[in-house]
Amino acid sequence: MHEDLLGYLLGALEPDEMQRVSDWLKDNPEGQAELARLERALKPLEDGFEAIEAPSDDLLARTMAAIPDGIPPVSDDSLHHQHKVTLSDVELSRESMRTGNRWSVMDSIGGLLSVATLLALLLPTIAAGRFESRKTACQDNLRLLGTALMQYVTRDHQRRLPQVNASGPEAFAGVYAIRLNDAGLLPEGNTQWCPSMDTPSFARGNQTTAGKNSPADLAPDSYRLPTATELHELSVNQLQWTQQYAGGHYAYSLGVIGDRGYSSPRYEGRATFAIMADAPIAQQDEFGITSTGYSHGGNGINVLYENGAVRFVCLEAIDSMRDNPFLNHAGAAEAGVNIDDASLAPSFIPPFKMSVQR
Repeated sequence: MHEDLLGYLLGALEPDEMQRVSDWLKDNPEGQAELARLERALKPLEDGFEAIEAPSDDLLARTMAAIPDGIPPVSDDSLHHQHKVTLSDVELSRESMRTGNRWSVMDSIGGLLSVATLLALLLPTIAAGRFESRKTACQDNLRLLGTALMQYVTRDHQRRLPQVNASGPEAFAGVYAIRLNDAGLLPEGNTQWCPSMDTPSFARGNQTTAGKNSPADLAPDSYRLPTATELHELSVNQLQWTQQYAGGHYAYSLGVIGDRGYSSPRYEGRATFAIMADAPIAQQDEFGITSTGYSHGGNGINVLYENGAVRFVCLEAIDSMRDNPFLNHAGAAEAGVNIDDASLAPSFIPPFKMSVQR
């Protein structure tokens, strides 16, 4: 009843409630005392209350006049109206979700830039890895060939490397492979071909051992190394083809000129005497100008020395070497002018410019 008395005192009750409380107070002294106590408690609030000016009569008109044109009035019914969800609303919602999940143009550009950045970081690493792996594989080839050459030396009573004749069908640098093959020392596989360069299709079958084919049957589609004896029986075209490809991608020693004339180098285990290397490549540009290129992407060559060591020589260092592996001390691409003059050449090159190769 305390709440009703407070509402009665403030005039906040409904008329029937006001009447009910008034009737109750007439016969209830305790209620009257409680009402008096509430009046005394609220008296300070009433004394400090400032009267609020009532709003003007034209407030509604001025408010409506301030609303911009074009905004429709909202009725009470529309505020309480509940919108029903239809199938079209669901489809629109799904479409908006799909649209929201799509990448914008800027997102696509950002993704492409990220991929391009990753490729820019990875491609040099991949290229460097391929370069190193091929360089190492090439060095392994030269070591295998070097081992075969050392075995050949131990069988030779003068301890000389395989001989390149001064003239005739055996007067070409690549004859080393034929001599190793005749001795049963040529390593199996494509050891004559540098992994950094394309191996010819005819050599991929590893047909390097002499078979029953006659010399007349030797051709790129049935390639095998002929024997030294068969070289003298080949036709001119077959001989030229064999001289071109027998040595593979590697250059071999053209021999030296000593006190007793021209001969193959005698093995002495020298650390600076080159006996094999990646052969220089003759390149021709679109204008027909011929230039010299090198394997391993033109970065340098692997060189096999007489002591069995294999070292990679950068392209910039080749011309500055004290003993250029592709020129003798006279500056010519011929046999060395003394026993310590190493001079290497590709397979088809003879030991002397005036050599007759058939």
